[in-house]
Amino acid sequence: MHTIINTPSVFTCKLPAAGWINLSQIRQIQFEDLPSRTAVVTWQNGDKQPFFGEDAASLVAAWEEAAVLLAERCSNHRVKNRR
Repeated sequence: MHTIINTPSVFTCKLPAAGWINLSQIRQIQFEDLPSRTAVVTWQNGDKQPFFGEDAASLVAAWEEAAVLLAERCSNHRVKNRR
């Protein structure tokens, strides 16, 4: 799954073992569920960082939730600004 979220907003996510991260600093996430849960994050600066197990699952769930929230915001903005 590849979703790009590029926004000036702050979308924080608490990971079970890795602490807090800001999802808006992520350029891309590559997620694999098998053989073990792994999420490789590409940060805005191009650096890559792997997350494993529950951290990977929490990260992907928060990323998907942020994508839905952003889509809703865009949809609401279009409706409010329709001429």
